[in-house]
Amino acid sequence: MMDYFFFMLCLLSIINSKIKGYDQFFIDYMNIENTNCIRGIFVWLIIFLHKTPYGVEKNYLYKIILKFLGQKVVSMFFYYSGFGIYESIKKKGYNYIKFLPIKGIILFIKFQIILLIFLITNIYILNNKITLKRYLLSCVFISAIGNSNWFAFTIIIFYFYSYLSFIYIKNFNIGIFNITIFCVFHSIIVYKYFYPRNIVAVDTVFCFPLGYLHSLIKISFDDIVMKNDIRYFGITSLLILIYYKVFYSNNILYICEKNAIFALLIVIISMKVKINNDFLNFLGNHSYSIYLLQKIVILIVYKKQIFKNSDFIRISFELTSIFFISALFDKNIMYIEKMLKKKLNNLCYQKSISFDSKRATYNILIK
Repeated sequence: MMDYFFFMLCLLSIINSKIKGYDQFFIDYMNIENTNCIRGIFVWLIIFLHKTPYGVEKNYLYKIILKFLGQKVVSMFFYYSGFGIYESIKKKGYNYIKFLPIKGIILFIKFQIILLIFLITNIYILNNKITLKRYLLSCVFISAIGNSNWFAFTIIIFYFYSYLSFIYIKNFNIGIFNITIFCVFHSIIVYKYFYPRNIVAVDTVFCFPLGYLHSLIKISFDDIVMKNDIRYFGITSLLILIYYKVFYSNNILYICEKNAIFALLIVIISMKVKINNDFLNFLGNHSYSIYLLQKIVILIVYKKQIFKNSDFIRISFELTSIFFISALFDKNIMYIEKMLKKKLNNLCYQKSISFDSKRATYNILIK
């Protein structure tokens, strides 16, 4: 049954999609509409990946695709986040860098609200006992109560890493080196202490600095890859060969490399193929909330055996409910988000005046 929903996703990806002809490429392959559609595809796949333990019929195609993808389904979220942050830094400079912590704080508050929804669902609908200790540990990402914790933790903390990487330097190119160093230390600490030996918490994080690097060298990168079809397909083939060389390795460094290459391949494919689907764009816009809220619906449907006699109706109900709840959550949280942004912006503005004055005084003394 799950195969039908994969075909549905493929159909959505094909509808209104465009393919460039010989020696032609999409110059705007990294625009928000295209990247949102790709996010939409992968957040759909993430739902299927998370449904695996909860009584789904494991069809042949379903098993092959999910075995191949694994943690690679989140690679594009980190890659596009890194690219988008550095693009904004290039355009807005310190005015954007100073407000990166605000973005992290707002996402942290959204995570806490979603966690509270999980707590209520566990106690009053699923009849699960949640201790205060477990809930408090879940608030700081160490434990979980059915929610996804490591993904939210990684997204949030990298906003703070980005702030620290760029705020005290003049040459933003050095900031990419800084964010890579943060990424290395983050992976070591998280793998050893935070989520002990849990490789899924670290094997895609290097897509962040890779996205930063893409933004830095985008003009040169585009000139090299999109010069003509011979070079384009030659580079693509080389990346595929490297990918399959490390595909069967269980070494953590090779797994990180494999996930990064996969993200790069998706980006290169988008130079030739543009997905232009409004529904996938909608999913991409709400991907953060879909990722964090999906398990609530999956757990309720599984525990209460809703539509247990029909796989098609049950999965359709789950997908519809996840998309609706996520959109509704984002619509309502938007008002809280605006209020928080206003208050935090005012606070940061006052601090930034003091910071800029110190920077100006320092520059005068140096001169």
